[in-house]
Parts: sequence; C-alpha cells; structure tokens
Amino acid sequence: MNIEVIREAARQRPFRAFMLYLDNGRMHTVRHPEIIVTNILIMTTDDEGKPVLIAPEAVTSLEYLEAENFILEQTTDEP
Repeated sequence: MNIEVIREAARQRPFRAFMLYLDNGRMHTVRHPEIIVTNILIMTTDDEGKPVLIAPEAVTSLEYLEAENFILEQTTDEP
C-alpha cells in the first residue's frame, strides 16, 4: 500500500478513525491522531495505550470507520 495514503489518513482534520489491514490477516484500529508514520515504521497505540509498531509494507489496505461504529460510554449523575 502507498505510504502516502496512510499519512493522509493520519493528517486528516477533523480526524477520522481508520482500520489498517495487515498482510498476516491482523487488523489494527487507529482511533486517534497520535500516530507516527515514517517510511520504515508506523507507530500507534492499541486500545489499552500500549505501543504498536507496524512495518508500512505489511499494510495491505486502509478503511475509514464511520462514527456510528463507535460506542461512547455515557455517565449520568442520576441514582
């Protein structure tokens, strides 16, 4: 996959979450714009905040996620 497509997705404002599909069958969701994309490494975090390192050549495709795919926790002060 062209690295510039991944860079454009990371730079987009307002940011839109996207899924990276990898050549080993794994998927990684990028939910926030704190992602580093270089020619030799993509660095982001998983849902627990742990670093994830991906070789750009391992990315086979990218898919933007729609806002309704995200479940936001809502809290209320009601008993």
